[in-house]
Amino acid sequence: MSGSLEDQYIRLDVISGKNIQVPSDCIPAGIYVSINVDSDRRWTTANKVLSSGKSAAWGDTMTLASYEVDQMLGSGELIGKLQMSWDELLGHGHEPFDLSFPPVRDVHPSLTLKASVVHTCDNQDSALSRFLIDSEIGRETDVGHAQFAEYMTSRTVSHLNDAVQHFQLVLDQCPVDHPDHAAALTNLAVARLEGYIQNDLQDIDTTTSLLHKALTLRPQGHPDHVSSFYNPIRALNWRYSKESTAVYIHESAQLCYKLLPLCPEGTFLRSIGVDSALGYVISSLPIDGSDEGIHLRQNMLELCPLGQQHRLNALHKLGGALRLRFTQCSNIDDIDESIHLGHEAVSLCPEGHPDRGRYLNNLASSLDNRFDHQGKPNDLDEAIRSAAVWLALIARFNKRGNIDDITRAISLYRETLTLRPPGHPDRDTTLNNLALALKTRYDKLDVSEDLICFANPFG
Repeated sequence: MSGSLEDQYIRLDVISGKNIQVPSDCIPAGIYVSINVDSDRRWTTANKVLSSGKSAAWGDTMTLASYEVDQMLGSGELIGKLQMSWDELLGHGHEPFDLSFPPVRDVHPSLTLKASVVHTCDNQDSALSRFLIDSEIGRETDVGHAQFAEYMTSRTVSHLNDAVQHFQLVLDQCPVDHPDHAAALTNLAVARLEGYIQNDLQDIDTTTSLLHKALTLRPQGHPDHVSSFYNPIRALNWRYSKESTAVYIHESAQLCYKLLPLCPEGTFLRSIGVDSALGYVISSLPIDGSDEGIHLRQNMLELCPLGQQHRLNALHKLGGALRLRFTQCSNIDDIDESIHLGHEAVSLCPEGHPDRGRYLNNLASSLDNRFDHQGKPNDLDEAIRSAAVWLALIARFNKRGNIDDITRAISLYRETLTLRPPGHPDRDTTLNNLALALKTRYDKLDVSEDLICFANPFG
């Protein structure tokens, strides 16, 4: 190699990475690489934001997950470690080569990288490397991460308590004006949140307060602004799952609406956490016909463009909320929009889709509501043709009294019941609907056999 050793450096370029899994199962903000120079010093790459669910942009002999993109607090969490000589590292020339790390949570992280020698003049921007300077708060943070990873693996509460204790010590040494205050808040809150999820800690108010303070300290434009939304959403969702208080899921929906536009499809955070949190919010928001409830539902649908995995459920939920508001306020625009959304939901459920019947039922209900309001026979006829036939038949029987409609509906319920044996998730609903149809015919026609079958729909 030309030039003196003093003005030469090893440059590492990572081509790709696979199966980047963090031992604690937390979601890192980024990833970087560290090489032990000697017993006291470590050479590290710059912290790099993860770009997708299964790939990373940096890596070599020691790969670590970081929890801040901006100034880091501590060393992060070790993903994998290998021993390799400089000669071995450079022995591939300028060709890419693979490094495979020991398994983490049953997957093998791996990196494809390229190593080369560069001169000092080629590295003036100093972005290729930096020496990691240890500090007391950094070491305490690393111990906290290690204890937390142990807790996540073993579920031993003493490890959680140790992690919380170390993270609290760090926070105590990082006052509000300290550059690491937000990171210290987040580390402590994430450990406490996992304890709450596992029923090992109960004080969720303190945890939520810590997370909101960290988010406030990372306003729009801050490198860690986007990642700071996710854990408050998780905390609110878990709290709602345990307490069923609507204010928590409403706040979570509002945070999702702020986060997702900043977190496009395919990004790391979106692919491994945010989408599932959004799905929970869409499913859990109470059906609410108020203006605020409709607005929240419209926001959720806006976050689910065509092709997004939760769009179908978002259509269904908004349609139901609009139908409810129509029954309360009789605004024809609401039921028209509900029917429009119902048509789209059915179009996304081809024949054979397990949920097609449910969305057909909802469309039939909206059509029936509009018929009651406007009296247009076409609405009931459309329900017969394209929606939940049995519900529409019963609705038409109630309005026109045609015995053939209720008889056909009962026949369809019996046929459906044969396709839903004991243990099928929709069997009880079908039995109930069959019994109600039999009672409807008995009330109208006084057929004694229907009353007997109503008491025993299996007969």
